[in-house]
Amino acid sequence: MAVPGRGDRLTALAQVDLSAFWLPLLRRLTDVCPAWGIWKNADAALAGSGDMDSAAPVAAWDSIVSELRRWAKENALGPVAECRHVDGVLFLLALDRENSGFVELDVNARKYFRGWTLFHAEDLAPLMEIDARGFRRLRPGAEGVMLLLGNGTRWGGRPNSEGLRRKRIAEVLRQDPAGIEATGACLFGPARHALMRAAEHVARGEWDRRSMLAVEAWALARAIAEPGVVAGRLRSRPVKKSCPVLRTIFTDNRRMPADFDSWLEHVRAAHPVYE
Repeated sequence: MAVPGRGDRLTALAQVDLSAFWLPLLRRLTDVCPAWGIWKNADAALAGSGDMDSAAPVAAWDSIVSELRRWAKENALGPVAECRHVDGVLFLLALDRENSGFVELDVNARKYFRGWTLFHAEDLAPLMEIDARGFRRLRPGAEGVMLLLGNGTRWGGRPNSEGLRRKRIAEVLRQDPAGIEATGACLFGPARHALMRAAEHVARGEWDRRSMLAVEAWALARAIAEPGVVAGRLRSRPVKKSCPVLRTIFTDNRRMPADFDSWLEHVRAAHPVYE
C-alpha cells in the first residue's frame, strides 16, 4: 500500500500496514549504524501496532537522531522530540501535529531483567541477522527469549498468560530453536541450560516453573554486583510521571492529550525538539 500522504499520513496508524512507511528508515539505520538493530516487535510495529524497539550503543544515538529527523522530514512529519530521561534508553517521537499523533522509535543501550543487565547493545551482535526486508533484527529464537523474559514471565517464575498470548511467544520460539541455544550461550552463562529448558517448554505450550526460577535466581545473584541498576530504575519512576513524553508513552498508552500545542510546549521545556 502507499505511504500515507501529507493530508492523511497518520490518520489511521493502527489500521494500516506501515511497512512502506518504516522500511526506508530501518534500512538506512542498518546501513549507517552497524551496531544498531531491532530487538523485538518489528512485525507488530510494521503492521501499525505500537513502537519500534531497537538497540544501539549510546555512541550511535546522535547518528540515529539525525537519520530519524531526515526520515520525518521526508514523510512530512515533525517536529521530532528526543527524550533521554531513562538511563540507557533513547525515546524518539516523530510528531504529526495535524492529526495529534506520533510514531515512536525506542533505542536501548542496555536492557535489564530482575536488576541484572540482560544485555548491552553490543552483546546482541552475534544474535542479529538481516531480515528479508533489508533491516537488521534479532533472530527469532533470541527475540523469543527477550519476549519470554520481558512479557511472558512474572516474579517467582510464574507465567504471564496474557503476555504469552498477546506476543505469540511460543510461536516465535518455535521458529528458531538454534537461536534459543545461541542466546543462552551468549548471555546466560551457567544459567543457559535452565533458560533453554524453560523456552523449550513454552514453545510446546507448557510451563517449566523450576527452570524459570533458576534463571530468575541467577539474574538476582548477578544483580548484587550491579547496585546502580536498581538505583537507576528507582530514579526513573518519578521521571516517568513528570516527563510529558514518558507519561504519554507509559501512562496514557501512547494517546496524545487533547491540547496538542500545550503538551508540546511542556515537552519543549525539558527536551530537544527539532522542527
